[in-house]
Amino acid sequence: MPSTSAALASLCSALLPGLGQVYQDRWVRGLLALVLPLAVLGAVAAAAAIVDPFTALIIRYATIADLIVVGALFLYHLAVVGDAFRGPSSAARTAIDYAVLGAVTLALCVLYLVVYRQSSAWAALAGQVFRPIAQQAEVRPSAPPSVAPPAEFTGTERLNVLVMGLDVRAGTLPTETLNTDTVIVLSLDPINKTAAMLSIPRDLYVDLPGQGQGKINAAYAIGGPELSRRTVENLLGIPIPSYAIVDFVAFTRIIDTLGGVVVDVQRPIRDEAYPGADFGIERLNILAGPQLMDGGRALRFARSRHDSNDFSRAKRQQEVILALRTRIVQGNMLFRLPAILDQVGTAVETNFDPANIITVARFGSGLDPNAIRSEILVPCGGPEPRCELKEQSDANGYFLFPDKTKVRDVVAELFYDPKVRQEGAKVEVRGAGSRNGAAAAVADRLEARAFGILSVTDGAQARSAVLLRNASKRYTATALAQQLGLQVVEAPATETSAADIVVVIGADFKGLATDRQK
Repeated sequence: MPSTSAALASLCSALLPGLGQVYQDRWVRGLLALVLPLAVLGAVAAAAAIVDPFTALIIRYATIADLIVVGALFLYHLAVVGDAFRGPSSAARTAIDYAVLGAVTLALCVLYLVVYRQSSAWAALAGQVFRPIAQQAEVRPSAPPSVAPPAEFTGTERLNVLVMGLDVRAGTLPTETLNTDTVIVLSLDPINKTAAMLSIPRDLYVDLPGQGQGKINAAYAIGGPELSRRTVENLLGIPIPSYAIVDFVAFTRIIDTLGGVVVDVQRPIRDEAYPGADFGIERLNILAGPQLMDGGRALRFARSRHDSNDFSRAKRQQEVILALRTRIVQGNMLFRLPAILDQVGTAVETNFDPANIITVARFGSGLDPNAIRSEILVPCGGPEPRCELKEQSDANGYFLFPDKTKVRDVVAELFYDPKVRQEGAKVEVRGAGSRNGAAAAVADRLEARAFGILSVTDGAQARSAVLLRNASKRYTATALAQQLGLQVVEAPATETSAADIVVVIGADFKGLATDRQK
């Protein structure tokens, strides 16, 4: 074996575990030194992602787990460097060799200290934000079936998340602190690279599963995030497995940590009775136009309602959320999450699967702003072209009652089936004995739900059905049948339509499925 330098071997293994052994022609030992920690870390990561009790344990003791992992890697790295230094070198080790070994050891100590300081902050982030995951896994054997498992962002299915904002101020009563001031459903379509937001007014009077009826903002106070999640699921008729809770203290601190957000105020806000932190009132005056807002001012802009109403306020909340996203994307703030956590503390919680958080963050940061759509449930009688709610104000207070048919129609349009849009089937809607204009009305509503309408035609009288001409578009045909309450049948050989699918609207057609829901 040719003469090798112990100092150079130790330096090589410091740069990459096993490289010094390769330098010494100990190839098997070098490759094992490199592969072994990767294999162990991979196995641990796989177990954390698959085995729920292990995931809960890692989250609950995240900072301890981080210390163990970083400490073990440090000791392992030192051992590999020491092995390289003691390797079969034929040359006598000199003072320079030992000096290099000492410098390498010191450098590794500094490196792993820096790594630990960063990783411990990320571990604290995981332990605090994903605390509900650990709690849920602990009670899962006796938990009711209504408790949803952590959502996974598969990249092939739409993901719906319930975002709740809590008003938590020092000295408030428990019943006051637990009402949700903000209720928004955020939905991600990974297939078509779009997103949507739907704001739900806090005064909406709805069914609270297992608890009777009440305002939607009281669900959290009565049954926590799970009851809130189930209540909104029941209202909208869609699965919402995930939730995120942010109190207003966290909201202001997040924005301040990011250096503020730029919001284009569409109309001036003047509020003579904005509720202050000490339960007093203060004057709020925000001029129109683009402006940089700190956390406190952004919160006031999003919450003020005395100069407008809850519906314009919901719109402003969505504007602040979009401005916050823009700030994070433009400022490349992902790596500042630990610093944000240090400011926020335990004021942010979610049951979202920790294994998917980076994927979701990457997806959200890559979205085209024009691909993000936002809507608000609004009452009838206003200037909006559509409405879903009925207002009632009396001695008992202010209430909003949902028209469930209209609500679910909005949901079907806003949270369309991503696979239908991806499949891109061409659909003909054919009137076949139905009332005048029925086929066109159905076509308009289907098009709003991401179905590709090729044409609207008239034909001979026939029973309503979904005729499939192109077998490769069966998913869309099945989705159409579900939306219309019809059956999918193979198109006869005499069918000459250029469309992939023909929707026949006959005199027996009873309307879309959402119209028949109560």
